[in-house]
Amino acid sequence: MRNENNSFYDSGVSPDALKSDNEKKRSSGKVVIAIVVPIVSVLMILSIIAGVFLSGQFLAPGKNQSEVNPSGETNKTEPQNTEGLIPTVPAESDGKHFSLEDASKLPDAGNRKAMSTIGIASKVSPATVSVIAEIYFGDFAEDSLYEASGSGFIISEDGYVITNYHVIAGASSVSVVVPGYSEALPAEVIGTDSKMDIAVLKISSDESFASVVLGDSDLLQVGELAVAIGNPFGEFAGTVTAGVISALNRDILIESTTFRLIQTDASINNGNSGGPLVNSYGEVIGVTNAKITSAEGIGFAIPINDVKSVVEELINKGYVSGRPILGVVVVSIDASTADQFNWPVGLFVREVTKDGPADKAGLKPEDIITHVNDEKTETTDQLLMMRDALAVGDEMKMTVYRDGTTITVTLILGEGKLS
Repeated sequence: MRNENNSFYDSGVSPDALKSDNEKKRSSGKVVIAIVVPIVSVLMILSIIAGVFLSGQFLAPGKNQSEVNPSGETNKTEPQNTEGLIPTVPAESDGKHFSLEDASKLPDAGNRKAMSTIGIASKVSPATVSVIAEIYFGDFAEDSLYEASGSGFIISEDGYVITNYHVIAGASSVSVVVPGYSEALPAEVIGTDSKMDIAVLKISSDESFASVVLGDSDLLQVGELAVAIGNPFGEFAGTVTAGVISALNRDILIESTTFRLIQTDASINNGNSGGPLVNSYGEVIGVTNAKITSAEGIGFAIPINDVKSVVEELINKGYVSGRPILGVVVVSIDASTADQFNWPVGLFVREVTKDGPADKAGLKPEDIITHVNDEKTETTDQLLMMRDALAVGDEMKMTVYRDGTTITVTLILGEGKLS
């Protein structure tokens, strides 16, 4: 059921930020991740930033513009995917084991009662948060710190939050605005999985928080009530929209990754990404993550049953088993930039995670990757597709331009949490 004309754009922090706005407007039916920063504005900002960045201080070290694996909200880039590309806080090994079954118990089947939209909003809104990602582009220009916003929801009283990976991809710091609190609370990135477009945050507070109940997305039926709650455009926190489940198991291509999603006609806007999609019992049955911009009433959410095991692994281990990682942050160099600086077209290495696969392979900041497994590689999407076609332990032979010479390195894909 995939519409080949639909495409997802990386959120404002895409490693392919040097692509032109016109390039990204070509297809008529575009699927985009619902992040608060308007696509056009983000592209304009990134264009300006890229110009400044590449005008002389492009080589300056700084926070990742996005992980090699972004998928985006602009979507998913780690929006798309490179698991482990943004720094994460290691899960504490204190002998405790987080269980969603314990944190979010379902009521007995006999006690479940359908609720009005008012009741649903009253139940879920207190646990629906606004997520603010501060994106730092380096010391090369004034005002190089930008904010992107999305949504999320609290799944435990001690403050674990689920959101989309693309909402926080490339962020140097993350905070959340909890209903009833006058100021944003700092949050730690516990773990990310770009392949599922999921991130888990932990609110830095000793407070007890309202939390949602997670439902069973396998029980969904087309036509049943669906309510979306979120922070559209970063300005309208707690917005509630209602519709129905329009379809199940839609295969939607978001850049280089195909997702099997719930389709709904509940209104989804930029900034809703990461927020809850709720059934008539007030249970979260999906994580809102995308919409088609050329049509009204076509939004998508990740089924909550697909998310549960990922979330538990991220909290307990800091990563998802079996996801190959590279451990490198790159930015695409297009032809015009390459001509300007006398560089080859390829992927400029912004950051290498210490002791990660890229570091062990010998990659260094300021390297330019031109080929992977003898195939010319010019975009992060290409790199991620190659990575995702392989498994942990497989090799990637990379041709690298360094200080005017070309070398070859062999990267062995790793697994785990990088920090």
